[in-house]
Amino acid sequence: MLPQQARIEQALAKRHLAEGALVLYDLTSTYFEGRHCPLAKLGHPRDVKKGKLQVVFGLMTNAAGCPLAVEVYAGNTSDPKTVSDQVTKLRQRFGLERVVLVGDRGMITSARIRENLKPAPGIDWITALRAPAIKKLASGGVLQLSLFDSRDLAEITHPDFPGERLIACFNPLLAEERSRKRPDCWLPRKKSWRRLP
Repeated sequence: MLPQQARIEQALAKRHLAEGALVLYDLTSTYFEGRHCPLAKLGHPRDVKKGKLQVVFGLMTNAAGCPLAVEVYAGNTSDPKTVSDQVTKLRQRFGLERVVLVGDRGMITSARIRENLKPAPGIDWITALRAPAIKKLASGGVLQLSLFDSRDLAEITHPDFPGERLIACFNPLLAEERSRKRPDCWLPRKKSWRRLP
């Protein structure tokens, strides 16, 4: 099937993607038993098999989860390094001018946004901010819990993200879970620690 992969993926994209579509992209890895695969390398194990050679798989689907394309990378390939390949695939192989790429915050980093997504007009993205960026928004007063009084979603803007729409989502179930776990994790760091009145 490998010689037919590009043709099959183009046919799937033609059938299941259209201009302006959401494209979901994620990676996984699997450890490798053997010594003859040139892609098998030590990398960040997702399946808790430390010290084993592995390969990384990138899967692209449409919004409904229908697989469109798969890419196999060396086991030491970091998630962000695969984004430019996907932009190229969407543009050159699938001939799409406008799509929205959805990926996690470990993949769609600020460097990938700056170097691969912003320079590609028509390629938009949806991802999550990392904890330090969220903390900065909250401590700066931009992100306030009162935004969620009437809805669980709020749109905010910030100069650190020019031209980007930031959508904040409040998950009451997750908040309850974290508040329940937080006291269990609150341990004194010094023997002189004491509770304030």
